[in-house]
Amino acid sequence: MDIFDVAVIGAGPAGSMAAKYAAKADASTILLEEHAGPGWPVQCAGLLGQEAVAESELPPGSFILRGMLGATVFSPGGARLDFKAKASKAWVVNRRLFDQAMLARALQEGANLRLRSSVRRIRREKDYSALALAGGEEIFARIVISAEGVSALLARRAGIAPPQTILSGAQVEAPFAVEDPEKVEVHLGAAPGLFAWVVPLDENRARIGLCARDSGCEHLRAFLKTDVIRKRLQGSPVALNVGGLPLGPPTATAALGLLAVGDAAGQVKPTSGGGIYPGLVAAKIAGGVAAAASLEGDYSKLRLMEYDRLWRLAIGRELEIGMRVNRMLSKMSALELDELMGYLASKPRIIKAIEEHGDIDRPSRLMGKMLLHLDWDAIRLARLLGYALE
Repeated sequence: MDIFDVAVIGAGPAGSMAAKYAAKADASTILLEEHAGPGWPVQCAGLLGQEAVAESELPPGSFILRGMLGATVFSPGGARLDFKAKASKAWVVNRRLFDQAMLARALQEGANLRLRSSVRRIRREKDYSALALAGGEEIFARIVISAEGVSALLARRAGIAPPQTILSGAQVEAPFAVEDPEKVEVHLGAAPGLFAWVVPLDENRARIGLCARDSGCEHLRAFLKTDVIRKRLQGSPVALNVGGLPLGPPTATAALGLLAVGDAAGQVKPTSGGGIYPGLVAAKIAGGVAAAASLEGDYSKLRLMEYDRLWRLAIGRELEIGMRVNRMLSKMSALELDELMGYLASKPRIIKAIEEHGDIDRPSRLMGKMLLHLDWDAIRLARLLGYALE
């Protein structure tokens, strides 16, 4: 019986990166993907920040469609905050090509790949796990990394709790009168839970989507009928993508013989809904820890919790701050959001700080810079802090 040191379930960006780093550490590694290829189904707005691109360790390639220099943030009442940097702060990408490039790098490092290999069950023996595939075959591995995505059924069965909340996301691609092809649009208050977005693909096409606490498709249909969107649609929306967005990691992301990474571990930015950057950071750690523990012959939860400690040290604070900001924005009324956007838009120094220090992957850095220029009265600040801390 052949036993791999590490088996990774799911060939998305986090899974491919975990497999890459496990193979780099001389662990025999197999990557199991249930679909016919990576990048399917698409469940992402396809907007990557600077640090996400850097963490991917990929050179600029055909997966990058265009750069984004700024954004327009709309409040429910129509107040708008505009900012635009001199250089690209984020990139619109083709997720299928991006995922394929990530997978290719894992294979170059020596990871093995099995497509159309859906894992149905995991049976833990003393020194290895038996992964039962849909066709009845079994794959054996000393340590399993779950990069299954938001459902993460196998990770849940292994004892890893679900994320704190799962939002419902929906997105279409449509012919659209784009206001500025170098700026993303963010529409606050469009749906309870997060926000709606317009990501330009060119001057006449855009990805339009949102995340809500529930019924993402219904909220998206309503958003497409609002005046700010309806009047700019130039044809029927196409390419509907739906999926869940996990926010808030569980208290532990490791169990006996198994680690969870990416969406399976709730490693998603609560401020923007982006999971690529935190997923890649955690995946590198997961691959390294899994390889080392496998080669040591220690598959215990205590040993694998080293992964949990290290990824929280790297990005845990950022995710926690993001949850507080998400909580604050979710509890603000439409009038309060109007007031906030109007206030920020009236402060040239704040806009300059956003343009110079804006970072969708590490928003806490920008928050620190913005605090230097806030001069709201104590009552208003206390009210916002109260929302964040409740």
